[in-house]
Amino acid sequence: MPTTFRWRAVVSLTMLALGTFGTMTAFGQGEAESLSASFRKAAQRVLPGVVTVRPIGRPSPFEGNGRGGPFPPGMAPDGPPPERVGGGSGVVIDAENGYILTNDHVVQGSSRVVVVLEDGRERPVSQVRRDPKSDLALLIIDGKGLSPADWGDSGSLEIGDWVLAVGQPFGLSGTVTAGIVSGKGRGIGVAMYEDLIQTDAAINPGNSGGPLINLKGEIVGINTAIKTTGGGYEGVGFAIPAARARRVATDLVEHGRVRRAYLGIQIGPVDQDRSEQLDQFRAVAINGVSPDSPAAAAGLIRGDAILRLEGKPIAGPGALQAAIEFAPIDQPLSLTIDRDGERKEVQVTPKPQPESFGLPETPARPEPPGRPELPVRPGSEPPLEFGPGAYRFRGRPPVPRPATPAPPAELDEPRETGFRTNATRFANLGLRLRESALERDRRFRPDRTQHGLIIVDVEQDGPADHGGLEAGMVITRVADHDVKSLDDFRKALAEGRPGQDLVIRILKGTKAEIRLIPQQSESKSKESVSPGREPESATH
Repeated sequence: MPTTFRWRAVVSLTMLALGTFGTMTAFGQGEAESLSASFRKAAQRVLPGVVTVRPIGRPSPFEGNGRGGPFPPGMAPDGPPPERVGGGSGVVIDAENGYILTNDHVVQGSSRVVVVLEDGRERPVSQVRRDPKSDLALLIIDGKGLSPADWGDSGSLEIGDWVLAVGQPFGLSGTVTAGIVSGKGRGIGVAMYEDLIQTDAAINPGNSGGPLINLKGEIVGINTAIKTTGGGYEGVGFAIPAARARRVATDLVEHGRVRRAYLGIQIGPVDQDRSEQLDQFRAVAINGVSPDSPAAAAGLIRGDAILRLEGKPIAGPGALQAAIEFAPIDQPLSLTIDRDGERKEVQVTPKPQPESFGLPETPARPEPPGRPELPVRPGSEPPLEFGPGAYRFRGRPPVPRPATPAPPAELDEPRETGFRTNATRFANLGLRLRESALERDRRFRPDRTQHGLIIVDVEQDGPADHGGLEAGMVITRVADHDVKSLDDFRKALAEGRPGQDLVIRILKGTKAEIRLIPQQSESKSKESVSPGREPESATH
């Protein structure tokens, strides 16, 4: 080939490559600008409807002393406790009526709530309607000048779709972060009903209750929790799907409470061996049946495995939970079950779920003597009453108790005395536990109703220490088992899979948290599931 021809060929190919590269660069630039414009338009559409939720109240003497631990009994600080001012986010779903949706844990235990609008105006909340089972709450304020956000279709979300999280992390109102849908149908133990959307959009303390939106600026979720080793964003956030949030909000608006169906069963995933026998890895095991429940009337028993609902395969406990929760009441459902290797068709009729179903028992008890009312400052609104239904101002109601009672302070006896010797050591976990001595606890918390196991001591560098457990916490659940006694705890440990991290639900002050205890001593992870404002948490 002549030299001149070769050079011409090289120059032509070089020019072609440069032209192609330039075209690709221009194409990529256009795509980036288009995506940026989509983010901008979505944020502009929703931001006027995103608010700051400011719960205000007095901390319990047992909630903490600001130095990492509870006050010892009889050692509350001198003078009146300071007001607690926290923060979360919310979204306006009905401007005309002043309806704002947020997380229940944002307002839980507060005596009054103030909403701060995007332009800085403050509005007192006149009514709170709560649904602790889904961790949602409806706030009602004066609707003048509000801008509502629009609902989107969370069911159409696919893994990989772009989403934006909007709220006020760390008090920075109007913050927008971007990410994708990382997973769907997640259950992490922060609420009774979950089926959560997982996202890597940055969610931090203060984001709780704010909207997760699609690129149209529509609400597809309510940000509720993060999974973290350090307390902040690490790429794993969770949001309540808009379909559930909208259904809950509608019931709270129309009825003051959420009307749910129930069967009266305690469920969980089937173990791996049985899954292989059934050839269905998403089957659901019945771990218990409530007496006088629809499930009992239909003949369901502990040990049954549910394979299909209305002829369709079950996609795990969360999917079954979601299907039963809002199923038509008094209309029979067909279940395909496996019982001792034999498949059966069972007809079960859902009934209205009692409000107390699945929640800790809270029998009425007199207020402990000497608990003062909150004074009402001139020009301020009186305190709110909080509860699972609708509550309005009625003069000056007594200071409410937190929805989840705080555990008693566990420093009443020196460690070298009976406080420690009465405890049971679990060497493989590196901690000591004891059952609650209810008579002694009543000296400090007459209204105590939460049962569980009290952590007396945590061994340094042991698995419990690596999992972030501390003395004074109360363990209420291990994996899928509620624990009220040491026997319950041992049984839950025995049913766990060897080498699998142990999922534990604990109470720390008035907040519930999920902790993971690594089963290998060399693991240094410290994982917890914490709602976006602060670390906070199946029956059907």
